[in-house]
Amino acid sequence: MRRSKRIIVMAVIILAGFLLQYGVFANCPLIDTVPNILLIITVSFGFMKGKIQGMVIGLFCGFIMDIGSMDSIGYYMIIYILIGYINGALHQWMYSDYIVFPLIVTTFSSLLYGIYNYVFLFLIRNRTDIVYYLLHVIIPEMIYTVILTSVIYQLLAYINYRLEMAERRSATKFV
Repeated sequence: MRRSKRIIVMAVIILAGFLLQYGVFANCPLIDTVPNILLIITVSFGFMKGKIQGMVIGLFCGFIMDIGSMDSIGYYMIIYILIGYINGALHQWMYSDYIVFPLIVTTFSSLLYGIYNYVFLFLIRNRTDIVYYLLHVIIPEMIYTVILTSVIYQLLAYINYRLEMAERRSATKFV
């Protein structure tokens, strides 16, 4: 029961993140780029829960991105799984209650995501103007993503805390 509750909550969070990213922020006339909400979710849960949870969340975030982009399946899954794994590995060394570490990790993850997209979407097609892509796509998206991380991470940390408390209460009932 406790496992299924976490799975349902995580599915709702991923779906809400996807709808925010492509429904609300993609149609916002104030900004030219879209902050990567699914990246924030992957980074946050990888950072809070470890490698396996980060990779699983990355798998599903990447899968929903692949479906939303209507291109090939697996392109976004690869980078999201990698980001979930890297941030999950940092789980052992950093304390996840402070907001500074997730902001730094999200900055580097967003940069990795942007470079991955540049290499596989532009560089392979012989579009070599990385400075333009860096200044007009990667950095603005990274800034918006990091700004939103400060809010979304706190919400996700609270949800994770509530789920862990419910799991602990449920575990003590069975003993």
